[in-house]
Amino acid sequence: MKTHFLRIIGVAVLAALSGCATRSSVDKLAKEQRDVRNLLADQGVTIDGLKRRLDIIRNEMSEKGAARGGVTSAQVLQKLNDIEARIQTVEQSRGLAMAPGAAATPPPDDAGGEAAPPPPAPAPQARAASPLEESLNKEEAALRDVHVDPDFKEGLALVRQGQCPQAGAKLRDFGRRNPKSDLADNAQYWIGACYQSQRQYNQAIRELSDVMLRFPKADKAPAALLMLADAFNDSGDPIDAKLVLKKLLAEHPKSEEAERAKSKLQALGE
Repeated sequence: MKTHFLRIIGVAVLAALSGCATRSSVDKLAKEQRDVRNLLADQGVTIDGLKRRLDIIRNEMSEKGAARGGVTSAQVLQKLNDIEARIQTVEQSRGLAMAPGAAATPPPDDAGGEAAPPPPAPAPQARAASPLEESLNKEEAALRDVHVDPDFKEGLALVRQGQCPQAGAKLRDFGRRNPKSDLADNAQYWIGACYQSQRQYNQAIRELSDVMLRFPKADKAPAALLMLADAFNDSGDPIDAKLVLKKLLAEHPKSEEAERAKSKLQALGE
């Protein structure tokens, strides 16, 4: 589409700079005008760049003055004006802005004839939390009234920021110092979750598999299996993803993650 616009500009520039255009050049310009109208109607392309180019050409032609014979520069200029008029018609029909920075004129007030004040700007929409953020919020809410090692809290904050190596260092240190803590499996799970959220699937698979090796019966085991299946599938290995989901259903059939595992298996053709 950009190439098509440049062809139109090329024809107009040649006519403007030479000071003398042939009848065939103008006929070609008219044909290009019709083509652009059709393409704009079909594709709704952005045309601000074209309008700026038309302004540049028009200024150059005005500086050239009168024509030197044949079809005059004024006639070519008229063709450019026709193109711009068509562009504006298409913009209006599509509800686009007429020009950068142009503001719509508010309707007059019925009582005093003055313009009505513009409506208030809509309140900014709050950004929706990602699945990782929602899980972190849930984890933090569950630990709100519990004394938690600072390394664990700092590790979760780094997971939220996507700083996986730094989060891993904090959470691993917590796990080494608290191997029998109820949060030891959580710490390892969040390391894997961080890498999964960053689409580093191979690292996520290693970290989440470690949850299963070290904490197969822990509270985070079902969630780790579910995320491990996602990591396999996202990395292009649906076969292992299915095996992990079946393991989740076999070992944790009453967990919250079991229903989601069934849905994921159906999506994978099981």
